Amino acid sequence: MSSALALPDMRYTLCFLTQGDEILMLKRNKTPNRGLWNGVGGKLAPGETPVDSCLREVWEETGYRPQNLRFHGILTWEGYETEPGGLYIFSALAPNAAPGVTSEGELRWHPKEWVFSSPQVVDNIHIFGPAIYRNAAPRWWHFRYANGRIASHEERPLPAWVRIGGRRACCGR
Repeated sequence: MSSALALPDMRYTLCFLTQGDEILMLKRNKTPNRGLWNGVGGKLAPGETPVDSCLREVWEETGYRPQNLRFHGILTWEGYETEPGGLYIFSALAPNAAPGVTSEGELRWHPKEWVFSSPQVVDNIHIFGPAIYRNAAPRWWHFRYANGRIASHEERPLPAWVRIGGRRACCGR
């Protein structure tokens, strides 16, 4: 990533809910990533913090109210099926409950190793996913796409401009 990279339009949140060695994944009914498994999340509402957006989206898509949200970093992209932009990545422990089908798609528990390797999962998760479960400091992952595939990706320390709830996100987890 060049240091001249413009600040991305941070429009989304993404959350990975876990139980032991499993992650709750959503098989998306809508674009982007239609037909692929992804974490749960969605668009930031005007004036909403990333934390508040994540909590709202998890509730809307799963009915869970996570009490232990953890921030892992940001992901930005260019050349994908949507305009260049970015999202905030979180994880949380989930209660022991059976997933089902929502308007967004099918919810199902999958083993972490499957999530980080299956071609049925959004491919950038194979790259950043393992880091979020190694207790690594929050990071910035940037992906460039060509013809619907990852052409290149970079990983950097979290930039100072990132805020998730009114304060810098890089200094505490």
